[in-house]
Amino acid sequence: QAKNDHGQYKGLTFWSPNINIFRDPRWGRGHETYGEDPYLTATLGKAYVQGLQGEGEFLKAAACAKHFAVHSGPEQDRHSFNAEVGEQDLWETYLPAFERLVKDAKVESVMGAYNRFNGEPCCGSPTLLQDILRKAWGFEGHVVSDCGAIQDFHTTHHVTATGVESAALAAEHGCDLNCGAMYGYLMQALDQGLITEDRLTES
Repeated sequence: QAKNDHGQYKGLTFWSPNINIFRDPRWGRGHETYGEDPYLTATLGKAYVQGLQGEGEFLKAAACAKHFAVHSGPEQDRHSFNAEVGEQDLWETYLPAFERLVKDAKVESVMGAYNRFNGEPCCGSPTLLQDILRKAWGFEGHVVSDCGAIQDFHTTHHVTATGVESAALAAEHGCDLNCGAMYGYLMQALDQGLITEDRLTES
């Protein structure tokens, strides 16, 4: 901090565990996961978080449940892929591990995924970040974007037109921390009325 070094992989936040359900062998992150069983993934993920964060008054380290959600599609398409999933598959397959880590293990952080979820980019999805994570599950930690994911809003998902719009969409819908450079546009987003001051101070 004294040397103005704000690069990746510093501090006490560990971006693990990867609790995505591994269904598509074309996805290059499958070896990090616990496979295709939601119950097994939830059980091992919960133990991982509890071991990493500890049981004392203060966290030993901050674990991070990733990548939220419905992420495990073809590797080369993950920055533009729209994961379309029905309600039953969503709640019985893709969300149980995240719910257990939030409710039972009290995971400190959740990382949004690169893909879209039923048309909404995951790192700016009101359905995932607000309705499910905060309201339904009572998550009290922080949400971080995957690295470069907010830039994908306008470069590959085409749901926004500019970095200013992308930053505003992510922050307004509940992404607290950006791994990347897009939150450098937040003051411009505030000036343009794309984000409220209250939400800006929370991010």
